[in-house]
Amino acid sequence: MPRWDPVQEQGTRQQRRIAAAGAPEPPTAGVDGFERYPRYYTKRRRGQVVDVDDSFEVLVRSGRGGWAAGTTVTATHRAPDGRAVVVGPAASGARCASSRWVAQVPGGPVAEVVAALRTLRAFGAGLAPGVQRGAVPGSGAERSQEAWLEGTARDGMDGFRVECAQPRGHGGPCSASAQLGELTWRWDPREEAVLD
Repeated sequence: MPRWDPVQEQGTRQQRRIAAAGAPEPPTAGVDGFERYPRYYTKRRRGQVVDVDDSFEVLVRSGRGGWAAGTTVTATHRAPDGRAVVVGPAASGARCASSRWVAQVPGGPVAEVVAALRTLRAFGAGLAPGVQRGAVPGSGAERSQEAWLEGTARDGMDGFRVECAQPRGHGGPCSASAQLGELTWRWDPREEAVLD
């Protein structure tokens, strides 16, 4: 006996089109270190989030939020801290404060900066807290960097979060720089994309 498929029987054309296209790739799919992160899927209509689920199949079969023309489904990687790998800017305050997750890939430039910072700290160098230059004191990003440097990060963490210190509403991509060397992280919170 054939299984009843609500998308085929009751779905709108938009819903059937999205289901037929298959699960989208997150904009961060090619970023080293993110490949094993879980994904979640977001249904949007006119830019507004109307439904979210960890399963693409469950999301396309859901009636929550409707399936009017113009409805889209996007995919996002979830960082080990439980948030999206790229988080949008703050709604208030002077700084942008958008953030992104930085996975420390063995042998990569992040690992080199972290090793240098740990060595300098062991010798008592007077460095600013965290990995990033200009992180907001006491912010979630600074705390995650400090925990990573000190080796006190929770189990399952493979890196830390950096935040954009530019003024809120700035033009162009968000960015953060390491306090040592030339390493800079750039990302686009509107596209949820990592640029470097």
